[in-house]
Amino acid sequence: MYRLLIVDNEPKIVKGLQLMFEEEAPLELEVYRAFSAVEALACLEKIKIDIILSDIRMPGMDGLELHRQVIRRWPRCQVVFLSGYDDFRYVQSALRQGGVDYVLKTDGDEAIIAAVAQAAEKLSQQMETERWVQSAAERFQETLPMLRKEYVTQLLRGEQQASQGRMDELGIALDTGREVLMVVGRVDRWRDDLSPRDRTLLSYAIQNMAEELFEQTTAVSIMPEASRFVWLLQSDTEALAHFVQGTLESIQSACKTYLKVTMSFAIGARSSDWAVLPTRYAELNEVLFHGLGAGEEMLLTDRHLESAGKSDKSIYELQARSTLQRLLTMEPEGSPGAREDFAETYRKLKALSLHCRHEVEVLSEIYYGLGYLLISLTNRNRSGAISREAFDYQWKSLGEHSSWEQALRYLDDRLDSWVHWQEEQREENTHSIIGQLKKYIADHLDQDVSLSRLSDIVYLNPSYLSRLFKQQTGIGVLDYTKEMKILKAQDLLSHSALKIHEVASRVGFDSANYFGRFFKKETGMTPQEYRDRK
Repeated sequence: MYRLLIVDNEPKIVKGLQLMFEEEAPLELEVYRAFSAVEALACLEKIKIDIILSDIRMPGMDGLELHRQVIRRWPRCQVVFLSGYDDFRYVQSALRQGGVDYVLKTDGDEAIIAAVAQAAEKLSQQMETERWVQSAAERFQETLPMLRKEYVTQLLRGEQQASQGRMDELGIALDTGREVLMVVGRVDRWRDDLSPRDRTLLSYAIQNMAEELFEQTTAVSIMPEASRFVWLLQSDTEALAHFVQGTLESIQSACKTYLKVTMSFAIGARSSDWAVLPTRYAELNEVLFHGLGAGEEMLLTDRHLESAGKSDKSIYELQARSTLQRLLTMEPEGSPGAREDFAETYRKLKALSLHCRHEVEVLSEIYYGLGYLLISLTNRNRSGAISREAFDYQWKSLGEHSSWEQALRYLDDRLDSWVHWQEEQREENTHSIIGQLKKYIADHLDQDVSLSRLSDIVYLNPSYLSRLFKQQTGIGVLDYTKEMKILKAQDLLSHSALKIHEVASRVGFDSANYFGRFFKKETGMTPQEYRDRK
């Protein structure tokens, strides 16, 4: 459905054209109206318009100047000029500015409808699949660095399986059939005089430096978060880890000498299979976190975990902590996709926690971390005492549970309660908005009840409001408004002595003729026939 804005300084013409397009035109249009160019521009500030049918001669700003203003705001908007003057100079000016068509008011309804239909066809052609696919292909190339970062980050978090096909699509020259060596690096401390922009530039400089020094290997470099670097490397040389350690020494020295920043690195002692990439990432982050000495300019390997007596169980511990941190940054109240991602991450965390049942510190982090998350989410969305009554803020201590399995069941129940509460809040807010709209329409049928006006009432985007209303009621806003107008008109015709033109005015029509045509189209009878029958 396209949006049509009719602009003319003569209200009768505007309303007549609006009625014609709503009742007679074969096009599916959402019709808006404006009685001056200034009013039209104000409408364009609120809502995207697809087609404008505008008088070319209007007091103040004329149609040509309106078109110049329009194409600056909405370049794809199509304009059809309408005039009662057969003035060739205006025709030329309109066509030079890119007006779709020029129609005389005296040409009749069919010519006007045909011109608007031509504008709609041009819009459809602009939306052809091939053009958008070509544009998408170009954009894909532009966004490759970002897509590579996103994909590798998902591999590190265990959210994706390594796929050679996807690697090839993204231009990542690593082989998923061979083991890969990982390096995690960080900037220990930034100088105080550096701005955020300076830090970003230095981060890119560090990446470029590393890529140059790692040129003998096949490498991919990303920054999963600020001040943190990850390199994945492959090489035919058997001494890859030794070569990388020596190269990292050079990077540390160069960064300190030329960029005035200190770097620390944790490197895998050996290459690993892609399946254990998340574990290796968690281990190397753990190495950097605990560190040695002053905790700066470190160059460590994951052998430090083995020397510290870490068992296989610590792998689950590392993954559980990493998964918990990710869970705490997610938005379970967002889109359905975001809620499903949250639920899947929570299921993964529970599975990992069962391997850490004897690690009280880890279980405490998980248990109280989720408690903090739920209370934070509730406070963020609460509305006074209502939420305090609806959501139980009391939280059992971990020691009150006889087993970790029982604690998990308690967590499940609390999460289920929060999800149920949040869904009720969302439904309540939605029903409130729909009820507010219905009441406003019923109370203001004799005034402006256009989609644009209704969107102002509830502070929602017109397009979204239209979709939301139909989702909740099964009928579009415009059709609902028509129904209400008909019902009120029928009631007045049946139970009052008001004249036809007075009934028309009560339901928002300035002309009894326009009202009569509208009423007959909707009911099959003229207003007088309906009154006589009743």
